Amino acid sequence: MNPWKQIVSNSESKSKEMLHLKQIDLSLRRLKVIPSDILLDTKIQTLNLDRNKLKGVSGICHLQELKILILSKNELTDFPMEIQSLIHLEKLELNQNKIQTIPTGIFPNLNDLKHLKLNNNRLSKLPMDLGSCSKLQYLNISHNLFTDFPECILEIKSLKEVYLENNKLRKLPAELFLGLSLKKFKVSCNHLREPPDEVCVGGLKQIRSYFLQLQETQAKEEKRVKVIFIGASMAGKTTVSRSLTQGHTVPVPLKERTVGIEISEFHIQDVTFLFWDFAGHLEYYVTHHVFITPYALVILVVNLHRYQVADEQIFMDLVGFWIKNLFMRVPNSVVLTVGTHMDLCQPGEVEEKCKDIEERIYRLLDEHKANLTHFINNLEERQDSELYLEQTDKLRELSNCTVNVLNVFPINGTNYNDIEKLQNHILNTVCKEELFPNIIKMLPPIYKVVENAIIEVKQNEETPQHGIMDLDHLLSEVMLKTTSDLSKNLLKDILRYLHRIGLIVWYEEIKPLLNTVFLKPSFLITVFKILVRHDLYNQLWSIPAEVLISERAFKRDVLKWQEMLQSKAMIRFQAIRVLVKHQLETLCLQDTEELFHDLIGHGTQNGKLLSLLMHFQICMSVRNVKKLNPRAPEFFPGNQWSVKDSHKEMCYPFPNYLKNFMEVTERWGGDHHEDIHIRVYFSPLIPEGFFQRLMVMACSFYSTHWIEKDNFLLVNNGKPLLVKQFNQRADSYLEIRSRKPKRSNDFQSLWDFKLTILSIAEKLCKEWPGLFYYIRSPCRTIGCPDEFEWPDMDETESIYDMIKEDFKTCETCCNTVNMELLLPKATGHAKDPFLPPTIHVTNYGVASIVSHQ
Repeated sequence: MNPWKQIVSNSESKSKEMLHLKQIDLSLRRLKVIPSDILLDTKIQTLNLDRNKLKGVSGICHLQELKILILSKNELTDFPMEIQSLIHLEKLELNQNKIQTIPTGIFPNLNDLKHLKLNNNRLSKLPMDLGSCSKLQYLNISHNLFTDFPECILEIKSLKEVYLENNKLRKLPAELFLGLSLKKFKVSCNHLREPPDEVCVGGLKQIRSYFLQLQETQAKEEKRVKVIFIGASMAGKTTVSRSLTQGHTVPVPLKERTVGIEISEFHIQDVTFLFWDFAGHLEYYVTHHVFITPYALVILVVNLHRYQVADEQIFMDLVGFWIKNLFMRVPNSVVLTVGTHMDLCQPGEVEEKCKDIEERIYRLLDEHKANLTHFINNLEERQDSELYLEQTDKLRELSNCTVNVLNVFPINGTNYNDIEKLQNHILNTVCKEELFPNIIKMLPPIYKVVENAIIEVKQNEETPQHGIMDLDHLLSEVMLKTTSDLSKNLLKDILRYLHRIGLIVWYEEIKPLLNTVFLKPSFLITVFKILVRHDLYNQLWSIPAEVLISERAFKRDVLKWQEMLQSKAMIRFQAIRVLVKHQLETLCLQDTEELFHDLIGHGTQNGKLLSLLMHFQICMSVRNVKKLNPRAPEFFPGNQWSVKDSHKEMCYPFPNYLKNFMEVTERWGGDHHEDIHIRVYFSPLIPEGFFQRLMVMACSFYSTHWIEKDNFLLVNNGKPLLVKQFNQRADSYLEIRSRKPKRSNDFQSLWDFKLTILSIAEKLCKEWPGLFYYIRSPCRTIGCPDEFEWPDMDETESIYDMIKEDFKTCETCCNTVNMELLLPKATGHAKDPFLPPTIHVTNYGVASIVSHQ
């Protein structure tokens, strides 16, 4: 498919030129019927009708030699019956239409069918005779309306890939995994109880392990809910959380307010609650993405005494900010707004404030949905709307999402009667199946046996107080406490499940932490908050003299560390050592020396603390180098450049601490009207912490960089690239700007540079499923406000192969612009093997980077 090809109005004459070919591409032609001369050519083997306006395919039965038929992204409401005549068909794609049913009698004739795409339709059933397709290897029925698993799939023994995401399935059959030889399987965003989503995330191996256990014993019902407490600082989150957990009112003094996250477990009747209490300062928000997960009850705590009716800014600070970021992070989440400090309000104020909060939340959600509808209408009304079908589908998907916000529940946190009422309200809420369809998880008994054994190990006096344990040691301890036949692989599968529900933490994807299990997630938070906290500047000054001396540091060093933190948001490795040592001493733990070295690392090997922070893009490492080595070998991208004084101490920039200083601005030297720049727009806004994480990933990719609070500057092959953040209401975008090349040969490397940054942004965006973004290139005419939109991009092709036009004409100022100034455009010259890699793109951005070599 080529979404950039010129649309040909006279498709009949164009098709005549292709009659001698066996492969016919009629995509993007706005066809309402298939050209008659195409239907007369019985030699055609491949016919691509992607992105047209077909409502039927009358006459296609004549193409008896057809092997590949692409009918995706059309306007089909009925499955074409004539397809049953295409007996040699091997690949059929009907995705992204409006098909509701498939009649019987079609698939028994398609004996050679190997590949079938039916995703993004309105199907709720498949015909039983689909099972007759004995050669089918690929089946995609994602984004439909299935509530029951189609049993006909089990008859197809040849299946290798099955995709079932975004349906409403409750249960998967064991035969799918134990009877078929699947290689790929995806089932995210369903309402699964058996196996639970936390098992399915582990992939085919873990799902098979789950069903193997159920062959021996019946699944047992488990009710477990994760509860996330969020809200602005000093709202009363910790008071509510602790009071619920401990069974009496627990006032929390100012000095004990949450730093990072507190975790506790709580039981109401037969439901187990895992409480996660998140600190309210924005400095901590950068770590929230590590722990906030879908399918949780979110309790948004609002200080009613502080809240003011008709004050838009106070609403956004206390409520709107959290609702917007929840929508982007976990769309369709359930939010219970709890109003606190009602005892400090005047008579009649509580009801008025609660009503104002509710009305404003609904207006906020309605405004967001109206914006999405506006986007959809704009794309659909374009003359070239077929170029934007992927974006339109994404917008429609988002418009069906919401945040289920319950009515405000006001309480007096010092009155336990109110706490008990809140407790009953929480229980009633999570027991509503329409809100929490997967609260019930069906688990093999061995899962609970292992969970109990781990709890016993955690409580054992010989277990370190911090709960950090070597994986092999934990495996041996658990096996001693269980009488069941338990293999090491099964135990690892259960550990993965317990990690996903939040009972333990095991980051096996982080190499330095592969053999480390955090039995007490709360201690992991303690590790995070050593360096991610609102009062880090003061923490540095409060370090005792004896701790400084033990690390060969002095008070004058602390002044340097504070200055570096304030001016450059950077922490020296020596300062990190001192902070960690001081924190461990205040915890009064045993064997702190060994733990200290585990957290800090040694030599060039990062310890557990920095490995975690760098893995989650909270900080990055740079060596404090002042002089380049003049004797260094010639530099090639991808190879490390030798530097002078390479033994200098490592430093770690933390972008969440950045202030507004002008180093980037000074080095960039100001924008110029000839700069080549693009804008990446976000709706509803750029998520909190997104830009900081983009900065960490980009600056880790390009070693020559400078950073500020809302922009950073990268240099590659001597060419600078500036990335800025603009995050205001109704105007949230990133601007990626570079100088105009002096030679035409340099345009491709320039666009490679920008596409690499887009690839990083696209990867980050996947962590915010409620976020939509699109790319535009501003018109080159000074003063013209118009922009050129980037259409959908095929994930199977390089972007350079998709752009055939040499010029674009602005509809506002009517000026014609060279395409290479607006969008990536191949120069026609051979690619230098040492240039940055070619970027392959997805529907909304760049997906992967591959080498030219």
